[in-house]
Amino acid sequence: MNIWQDLVKTAVVGTQRLELKIPTQDNQLGEILNHLDTKDKEGCLLGAAGTIYFYQKAGKLTAIDSKKTVETCDLDDLPYCSHVSEQHLEIMLGGEYSKILPEWLKLLADTKKVVSPKYLPELLTLGNRENSLRKYILPVLGKRGIWLATQNPEWNYVSSEDTNKIWKNGSLEARKNVLNELRQSEAEAARSQLQSIWSKERAQERASLLEVLEVGLSVEDENFLEDALEDRSKLVRDVAARLLAQIPESKLVNRMVERVRPLLSLDRNGIEVTLPKKCTLEMTQDGIDESKYIPSLGEKASLLLQMLSFVPPSIWSSDWKKTPDELIKIVENSKWEKVFLEAWTTATIRSKNTIWAEALLKASLKLSKNLTNSDGSIKSLFKVIPESQTQSFILGVLQQHPNNIFSSANPAFSLLIHTPYIWDEQISQAAILSIKSCIESNNKVNNWQFGSTLATFSSKISPSVYSQAVKDLNFAASENIHKTLIDAIDRFLTKLQFRYEMRQALLV
Repeated sequence: MNIWQDLVKTAVVGTQRLELKIPTQDNQLGEILNHLDTKDKEGCLLGAAGTIYFYQKAGKLTAIDSKKTVETCDLDDLPYCSHVSEQHLEIMLGGEYSKILPEWLKLLADTKKVVSPKYLPELLTLGNRENSLRKYILPVLGKRGIWLATQNPEWNYVSSEDTNKIWKNGSLEARKNVLNELRQSEAEAARSQLQSIWSKERAQERASLLEVLEVGLSVEDENFLEDALEDRSKLVRDVAARLLAQIPESKLVNRMVERVRPLLSLDRNGIEVTLPKKCTLEMTQDGIDESKYIPSLGEKASLLLQMLSFVPPSIWSSDWKKTPDELIKIVENSKWEKVFLEAWTTATIRSKNTIWAEALLKASLKLSKNLTNSDGSIKSLFKVIPESQTQSFILGVLQQHPNNIFSSANPAFSLLIHTPYIWDEQISQAAILSIKSCIESNNKVNNWQFGSTLATFSSKISPSVYSQAVKDLNFAASENIHKTLIDAIDRFLTKLQFRYEMRQALLV
């Protein structure tokens, strides 16, 4: 358009040096330009430029990329949760009772329902932020949620459609997710995929990806892990050694058994210990770390603890013809009690020995006294035992020690606190009776510990005993007890009520 070129030329030279000429045009543009005041040279120039600009834009359509089309979403074939359940979800997503969300999501999946569409973006974003929630979120997204996840790269953890692209170019976390998913269905294929990129990765990435092999770990992985023991990076070697320690029949475990056996013997006075002389190169390659020195034990005893941690404790039961309970009793109050309890606990978790796990949990007070991370160890021991067996075990301990379950001196205390799932109805009923008894006896309890423990119990107790809890504990307000305890009981009952109503709404 020549008129535009004339305007630009006039603007560059200046209206005082070059006369502005606006040609007459027989169209709507010309009609508007003819109304401009040519006496106001600067105003006329700006007015003409603005008019021509909008005239050119007004008739243009937005460009459409015909190559990219968004596929429509299939209709969900499962019902959405009820309006009341939506309200519960909104409360949890808002931060209140957020720790109960996994319980709600699991029950929603069990009842064959999916999340209402309006909460999908927030739930998908939460899953991107908190990996631990993904296993609960994925089953309740429905077809709409899965479709929606494909529209945002940040939600690609939902779909594995483009796994090759993620595996090549994705973040470390995204690649671990891909490997983890493949490992669950095709363990050998996942290992082969890791081997194919092994030499190209940096040490930190190799160590992090290698950790995924813990999923579906078997003796089939041994050769690859043995090779990883010779990696130039200590990070990688440590992961490989830890994984091999979880394969009882591995060469590494056998090597460690042969090293430790000559150092220990059992006689009528207890277990005789000969400390290792030094940490050899072969021991270092098998995961023994000389720098992990525990001052309270000493250098050589620290080495022995590490070595003993690699030996499945069933070896000692077999060699010495003693049950786990008997061996734990033998080391009680001895100078080596910490070494053996720490090592046997680690070895039990690694070898997943249920008999030893239950025996060690029975001795939870001893573990709390001797273990560096007793809380984490107790939680890990629980994972070794099947849930049904654990429930019976805890109930037995609670029935033997029903008084003052808020005291860490009660063997039931640490078991109840660290149970990794919701108690069954029997344990829940027994716990309510114990709480009631503690209040009625007006025992001198630590107000802070009472409130903290009761808050933990409120997430673990079965909502089915809500009515019993209200009946047995509401009397507390009329008792002569500290207001702090009354407030703790109110919070306990309020949270239990929320969980009870939450479940009722989902089961409708």
